[in-house]
Amino acid sequence: MVGVATAQMPTTAPQSFDLSGKSTQAQSGVRNDDPNSFGETPPPQLMGMELPLLDPSTDTISYGGGKFDVGNNAMVRERFEKYLNQSPDDTEASRKYRRSIEKLIDLTQKYSKNAGPVGSKVLVKIGTTLYDISDYPGDGQQAGALASGMVSALDAQRANLRRDKANQQLDDDIEKLVKKTNSLTNQNTQKGSGGGNIGNIQGKSGASGGVSHTVRIAFNTQKIAENKAKQGANIAASEASLLKAKIQYQALLLSLFLERRFDHTVIGARVYRHIFRDGDTTLNMEKDSDAYKMFTGISGMPPTVNALDSAAANARRDIDQSMDSITNLLAQNKLGEATNRLITAVAIGEFMQSVAVFPAESRRRIAEYWTLRKNALVALNARDYGEVERISGRLKELDADYNDSLLMSYTEAKKTQSDGYLRQARKAMEANKEEEAMEAMANAAVVWPRNPRIAEAKSLVEKIDAYDKEKAEFADLIRAKRFRDIYRDRNRLKVVAALDETLAQQYEAVLRYIETIDNSLTQFREIAEEQGTMGAGMAYEKLVEMQAENEALPEELFRGELKNDKQFSDTLRDLRDAAGEFTEALATAQKQEKKGEYGSALAHYYRALELNPTSIMAKDGINRVSDVIFSAKF
Repeated sequence: MVGVATAQMPTTAPQSFDLSGKSTQAQSGVRNDDPNSFGETPPPQLMGMELPLLDPSTDTISYGGGKFDVGNNAMVRERFEKYLNQSPDDTEASRKYRRSIEKLIDLTQKYSKNAGPVGSKVLVKIGTTLYDISDYPGDGQQAGALASGMVSALDAQRANLRRDKANQQLDDDIEKLVKKTNSLTNQNTQKGSGGGNIGNIQGKSGASGGVSHTVRIAFNTQKIAENKAKQGANIAASEASLLKAKIQYQALLLSLFLERRFDHTVIGARVYRHIFRDGDTTLNMEKDSDAYKMFTGISGMPPTVNALDSAAANARRDIDQSMDSITNLLAQNKLGEATNRLITAVAIGEFMQSVAVFPAESRRRIAEYWTLRKNALVALNARDYGEVERISGRLKELDADYNDSLLMSYTEAKKTQSDGYLRQARKAMEANKEEEAMEAMANAAVVWPRNPRIAEAKSLVEKIDAYDKEKAEFADLIRAKRFRDIYRDRNRLKVVAALDETLAQQYEAVLRYIETIDNSLTQFREIAEEQGTMGAGMAYEKLVEMQAENEALPEELFRGELKNDKQFSDTLRDLRDAAGEFTEALATAQKQEKKGEYGSALAHYYRALELNPTSIMAKDGINRVSDVIFSAKF
């Protein structure tokens, strides 16, 4: 399922991915295109976590022409994981057991071509072998159950044989009684036709034995009726016994088939035709039952024992072929397809020899791939897209056919969406819109909870909480004109200044003001160091000039504040001391000029100019004092 997103990238979680990363949207037909869902869609299914052809409504799997009850997905996955962590069952006991099973299958196949009588030595051998191998733990006593079912069915058949013999004896007895009865009847008829009155004859005691014949005839007639009744009861009992034996044996075969004991099913189905020799192999099931519907789905025909035999034999062959193909796929590093096939093979044929002896190293490789698939699903459901990308990269290394295009497009879209909300949050904070900023941050966390940039946003939120306090602190520093303190703490105050336009302007002005001063002080110190006393004098004059300009600044914030800057004052003093006699002469000249002692002032200005011919202050002083003297303004 692909949703609408910024930059035309999917933002809605794919409902299902197979191992190649392909979406199952085409099969499911489900969409969720809400770009504002922030990932609040139902937990996605990832990369084939559902079993192939699994019908979740009945917990059955279609495979090899049959359907098998394998329980729910969670149980199948649990069995599969248990299988991957087990050692191959390739012990001597296992091999002996499998050899016995194969011999029984071969025997029943040959026996089916040349059937012997019920209870033959071959059936006895099959039953005995089944009892012998039932102690093997992997058999789960299924062979013993099949042998017991055979014995019960044979016992029923023997009982029917005994009833058949009894009926035959009853037939002989009835035939003898009929002959005797007919003979007695004929004798009575002959005596009656010889001139005697039958009624009189019967009325006379012992007359020609007529009364005795009549009694015997009645007795024989009653005995014939009783024997026929016994025959009917025997026939009914035999039919009922046969039906019961069939139903019980068929139920056992169905149970073995549904339990995926295909070897036992094949043996039992082939033996069935030699236990019940009436040729009827139809399974006795209610037509409305789930079992009947399941097995009619195999071939579209009414379910029979032959159909069970065929389905079980096909499943045995298909499982062996699947395991062979899995080995070939692993050799080509196609772990995705190999894992899918092994899931089905284990779910259907976990009791097959080829599944049981699957090598440990092959199981380990598939177990790693399977675990990564599970972790990818967990990470995707948790919206940990960084972890999804890491796992997807590892899957791509393991599987030559793995295609992560759709998955990566989806995760990139989600990451972009989350970063977009964080940008909105930053802009809102810059505009002092706290509520809007918090909402945008919440949206970013819903889309991608582990976005590393969220930590930066949280830091800004924490600073928003301390905003009022820091704003007041900054304002106090501005009012006190503690520009050096602001400059020293500029990194911390930058954040709070950025949240207010007025503070931001003042912050930038303070930084420019201090940086201008410090650059000038550095430059003038270098001049003094390079050019000695004359250089110190020149630098001193520049600082005096800077101070005068500062006194005339139009900005009230910085006007006249240079004299209060300690670094400036210290540098000015140091340069004055370094210039020595020049600054002393200049200071004396300025002092005399203020007192009106113009002659003395002019002399000292000339002395200063002599010491520093480049001095602008000395030249200006000479010109100014000379003008006063020549104009007689004094």
